[in-house]
Amino acid sequence: MNKFMKVKYSHGEGYFPYVKGDYVTVVVRYLYVKDLEDELYYHGTVTEIDEQGFRCVLNNDKTKEEYFSFLDVENVIDGDRIPFLAGTTKRIKGND
Repeated sequence: MNKFMKVKYSHGEGYFPYVKGDYVTVVVRYLYVKDLEDELYYHGTVTEIDEQGFRCVLNNDKTKEEYFSFLDVENVIDGDRIPFLAGTTKRIKGND
């Protein structure tokens, strides 16, 4: 799989530079929500990647994998980061 695969996310195009085993933050809803309680992102480890999306074992339930379609997420960022304002910030440990 190409290390810098170009993909179409829910609100635009971007790159998916991750490979199997990488720890990521999957941003489902952040940029376009009006209420902080509507934010949704997950932390997990990538287990499989295809042209339409990827699978992760999530921190909150390591017994199962979750599939994410690129078209259903806003972005995927490094697992030690969380979305913040128009960018990202370092994640505080324990906030899974």
